[in-house]
Amino acid sequence: MLTGALIDASYVRHIGIAHPEAEMVVTRRTALLVLVFLFVVAAATVTIVLTTTSGSKEPTTFTLKGTIYVAKCTSSGYGDLLPGAQVEVKDQSGEVLGVGTVELSDAVANRKSGETLDLRAICTSKFSVADVPAGRKMYGVHIGNNNRGVIWKAESEAKQGFELSIGS
Repeated sequence: MLTGALIDASYVRHIGIAHPEAEMVVTRRTALLVLVFLFVVAAATVTIVLTTTSGSKEPTTFTLKGTIYVAKCTSSGYGDLLPGAQVEVKDQSGEVLGVGTVELSDAVANRKSGETLDLRAICTSKFSVADVPAGRKMYGVHIGNNNRGVIWKAESEAKQGFELSIGS
């Protein structure tokens, strides 16, 4: 008698005996295999979704860069725009998003002893402001005293940089 014993379903089919416990074993095995398969599929799907969505996100901040050309930098009246001047980046509501400083241009900073530079190179400075929050409609750059205006650009243009000039 086979009551209470674990019966191999293939053996039961081979000898042609129909036994309720044999059908139960097949059903349990099938259910277990289906559950394992569904778990593997679910885990793979979650992994794919997390991998593809996390890699496609835009950065939350960027570094805003630019140059400023002060045509009459050797004369008075533009001292507030020279290296060391504060650079403010604002959004369309006027909120200050970041602050940096005007720096020497690469031409001036890297010139060799005794090398002369043209006035354009001397009067061109660069600036950068790190960790500016992305996702704003407009970005404005203000350099110098309160009499100077704010230059505005859309986000895509701001990420490409600002080229400012004053004087002629």
